[in-house]
Amino acid sequence: MKGIILAGGKGTRLRPLTFSRPKGLVPVVNRPFLEYQLELMMANGINDIILSLSYRASDFRKHFGDGARWGVSISYAIEDVPLGTAGAVKNCENLLDGETFIVLNGDVLTDIRISDVVDYHRAKSGEATLTLVRVEDPTVYGVVETNQEGRITGFIEKPGWEEVVTNTINAGVCVFEPEILSRIEKGREISLERHIFPQIVREGGDIYGYVADGYWLDIGTLQRYFQCHFDILNARLDVMLPGRKLSRGVRMGRDTRIHRSARLVGPVILGDRVTIQAGAEVGPWVVIGDEVCVGENAVVVESVVHSHSLISRRSRVRRCVVESGCQIGEESQLEFIVIAANSTVGRGSLIDPGLSMLV
Repeated sequence: MKGIILAGGKGTRLRPLTFSRPKGLVPVVNRPFLEYQLELMMANGINDIILSLSYRASDFRKHFGDGARWGVSISYAIEDVPLGTAGAVKNCENLLDGETFIVLNGDVLTDIRISDVVDYHRAKSGEATLTLVRVEDPTVYGVVETNQEGRITGFIEKPGWEEVVTNTINAGVCVFEPEILSRIEKGREISLERHIFPQIVREGGDIYGYVADGYWLDIGTLQRYFQCHFDILNARLDVMLPGRKLSRGVRMGRDTRIHRSARLVGPVILGDRVTIQAGAEVGPWVVIGDEVCVGENAVVVESVVHSHSLISRRSRVRRCVVESGCQIGEESQLEFIVIAANSTVGRGSLIDPGLSMLV
């Protein structure tokens, strides 16, 4: 069975993290996000994967190549112009083999058992099966209505509370029969969610919803990007963590140096060649990337610091995302902010939490 990962979006809601890289390569706990999706596919017996790309497609090719490093085979379908979710699937048609296939949205972090969804799909013998998850606030998503047999009967896009009849939403993990491709016109921008799925329902077609257990998060906003780090640190989902265990709640990479007077309060993950200087305090709820230096008596709490950044002495960083290559000056105080890549924060700066980013 083949799987398609839809990773062609620009990730505008994740800016500034996506100014210099595609969304699928944004670091999540020191690994490109799409690596988690490859591992999910592989764990469910899907080793032949098609990456559907558009924005910065060459970055994916450079990082993933043919997929051998991850134990999978990767092929690429490149869009010259954005085609929407359905158009992107149609663009992969010549790489499919005429059999049942999987489609995974490129911004979904999950440990849902795709093999269970496939089993359900085959038992129903339908044209399409959508994985559904329950959420606390369905008004920010499009809800999916089903009958007692699991057949999908309707879609409501971002309903008001007075319209909410269910809290199940499309999780972005779908199982399709190849006949669905005949519904999609080649070369046109078409949406699965807005066009193809409602069309199947209107025609009385066989489209089902499988309500899945397990962890699920759409990481497509800065707030949810931040949240997914806390969830991984809190072991809310089963993923492979980088580095080796140093002590309870603390993991670190190769050639990392921690001064004996520094204090680490887990959960903390440190990358390779990190330096934690005298008197520094790191954690709890912190991820630090490769070749980061945390200076003397600096404090980093509830934050994500990407690679090759400097947190200078006596600085304090709390609930921030610090992109790669940043220089945070001495005695600075940062809270509730995203610092864009290669930025410099001057000595003694006090960044107002109301500011959303620094470029």
